[in-house]
Amino acid sequence: MALYPHFRRHISLSGPVTAAQVQAISEATGLKERQIRTLAARFRVHPVAETLAPKPRGPAVGSHRIDPEVRAAIETLIDEIALKMVPPSRAEAARQIWGLLHADNGDHRFPADLIPSEKTIERLLAEIPSRVWAKATMGSKTRSAHEPHPGEYASEGFLDLVQMDHTKGDVILVDSLRREQLGRPWITFLIEIWTRSILGYYVSFGDPSIFRCGRAVASAVLPKEPALAHLGVDVSYPMHGLFRRLHADQAKPHRSEAFRRACVRNGIGPDVRRPGPAHLGGHIERLIGTMIGKLRLLPGATGSNVAARDGYDAEADAAMTLVEFERWLLCQIAIYHHAPHSALGGLCPAQMWEREAAKHSPLLPVSVDAGELFRQFLPSKSLTVHAKGIQIRYRHYWHPMLAARIGQRVEISWDERTIQHIYADLDGRYVELPVVGDYPDVWEADWEAARAGVRALGRAYQADGGRAATARAVAAANQEIHRARVRTKAARRQAKRREGEGTTLADLRYGEAPEKPPIDWKPVAELSEDDWLQERT
Repeated sequence: MALYPHFRRHISLSGPVTAAQVQAISEATGLKERQIRTLAARFRVHPVAETLAPKPRGPAVGSHRIDPEVRAAIETLIDEIALKMVPPSRAEAARQIWGLLHADNGDHRFPADLIPSEKTIERLLAEIPSRVWAKATMGSKTRSAHEPHPGEYASEGFLDLVQMDHTKGDVILVDSLRREQLGRPWITFLIEIWTRSILGYYVSFGDPSIFRCGRAVASAVLPKEPALAHLGVDVSYPMHGLFRRLHADQAKPHRSEAFRRACVRNGIGPDVRRPGPAHLGGHIERLIGTMIGKLRLLPGATGSNVAARDGYDAEADAAMTLVEFERWLLCQIAIYHHAPHSALGGLCPAQMWEREAAKHSPLLPVSVDAGELFRQFLPSKSLTVHAKGIQIRYRHYWHPMLAARIGQRVEISWDERTIQHIYADLDGRYVELPVVGDYPDVWEADWEAARAGVRALGRAYQADGGRAATARAVAAANQEIHRARVRTKAARRQAKRREGEGTTLADLRYGEAPEKPPIDWKPVAELSEDDWLQERT
């Protein structure tokens, strides 16, 4: 029976509750006088219908009759046992907590009559809010769904905000020669927020780096027609242009000074988001989820986890090369651009792009040079010019323009795909510095791997007897030094003996020897032909 209309009509919010008021409500509702006066006191404090609702008997929902000290111990044990990154089941956590409260050799040792049952502890675990569980047991991307996200990271117009992120494709690719499996590729996407268009992309087997981030940004800025013609893909991909802000996560390449400097040079504001959950980059995260889901169509797809590929050999089924995968990806990008997008009210990204681009000034300034743009997004470092030029590891690079800069520091950029040359920023322009010496045209990683292989051969040779041979040679050399010292000492002693002895009494026993007469030699002019050498007596 609805009590609120009767109390609202007969009970005033001030003054005493009269017998007439009580009688009127009792006749209308059948309540006793005591019940009416109790409800009237509550109604006057808070005159709403919920105040008059009957209260269930027993303790309030969520209340517990647990001793405060025991409850504090349970909360501490919940933090230690249940709220961790790899939590046990609730039943097992309750069993562990119950046992630690009971143990006579533990830290708590509460009497048995004060300790709640395992079922009660399980109910306490179930009452923990989901956001608390998520914060303690999930990563930033997973717990994002359990956390509040007020506000919006919005774009202010066409080509204003672009988000960039990288992901490893859930597919195994093969090499182009022997069709043997190579591994999973890295894919970089850039999405233009205003039109939800994929402004650029980049595919490679290398981990995300400054070089690959730069390639992706250059792909977004420059027209796609040359790449489409090179790959032989007949799709429409008009999305390109110089944008104002680049939103990316806290990855090391995004925070590097070289990457930020290259962005600023081209009028792009590098907006690296603060560390936090994945919703801060929600647009690119959702795009990546959409595009990665399409990879399950491919041979060699690995799925999202081990259970998804149970009984399926992805490596044996792999069939696509990197170039073939890039062609397929361009087709999928075209499909995405021509499909309705819920964030655009049902419009397609291609429609939105065409409409906004028609109202925009030229998407790319005439002064933009593709080669210069690529070089600006190379990794760089400030190095000192030596007499032999710029030294990188054990290689030297030289150009006549460095002669006047010996001892100075210059900004050096390098392309990791070759060791044949590097670039020096001299007087505001890039100068190519060739390597000094005969080096193959290979990737820097391949060259360093080859050098590491040579060093490994040297270490293996030493371990296989080279060290023992070295030790024997060291010992032989030291022995030779020792023998040389011994021979030197003996020679010195013999020289001393040859110098003679000092005068003693034994030498005085003999008289002095008679002097020999002097020899008189004839002059050459007095010599005859026959007897030219005669001694005159």
